[in-house]
Amino acid sequence: MIGTSDADRGTREALIRAGLELFGRIGFDASSIREIAQTAGVNSAGIAYHFGGKGGLRRACAEAIVATMRERVLGGDQLALLPPALHPDEALEAVLMAVSRVIAFATRAPESEAIARFVVREMMEPSPAFDLLYEGMVRPIHGRLCALWGMATGTDPEAQGTRLAVFAMMGQVLYFRLGRPAVIRRLEWDGIGEPEGEAIASTIRAAVTASVLAARGEPS
Repeated sequence: MIGTSDADRGTREALIRAGLELFGRIGFDASSIREIAQTAGVNSAGIAYHFGGKGGLRRACAEAIVATMRERVLGGDQLALLPPALHPDEALEAVLMAVSRVIAFATRAPESEAIARFVVREMMEPSPAFDLLYEGMVRPIHGRLCALWGMATGTDPEAQGTRLAVFAMMGQVLYFRLGRPAVIRRLEWDGIGEPEGEAIASTIRAAVTASVLAARGEPS
């Protein structure tokens, strides 16, 4: 924002972080303005000043997630700049690159837990923030991945099977964020660092590659 001070930006960012944490963990209705401000370490008047109220903060949280995930999945502007047609192998590589980006973020970025909680709650209990998430993140990212999947497989990008295949791929990725405690315990890992994240990404990339080759009618 023009004329916004560093202090104002810091306050706004702290409130968004607090909103993501509390809205995702205990829900919008249970999160009081006072608790959000205390978590952010700022004056409670900042919520009204920066966002117009708690509802505005929830919308700002959704917008922050959209910006983060568009950058993480498809490199921000690449969402619009990817060429309209790619060789099938290039398209597959673009899909696998997106998978690697999201796995790295979902398994290792500290903010991924709060984002996942917020998104899951909005999926389970849609609010106006869900519309922002869907229109700004789910539909464009899923649509771009469907386009790439269609190029990689030679199928209609908007066919039901293509859209379901992409959702299935996204589900594999999301499980390793949502099921992180189970994965760590079952694999007997101390946590998920770079080697573990790459092992997860390699497994999903292999599964995606097999699915694409099967759709082409080629042996995996």
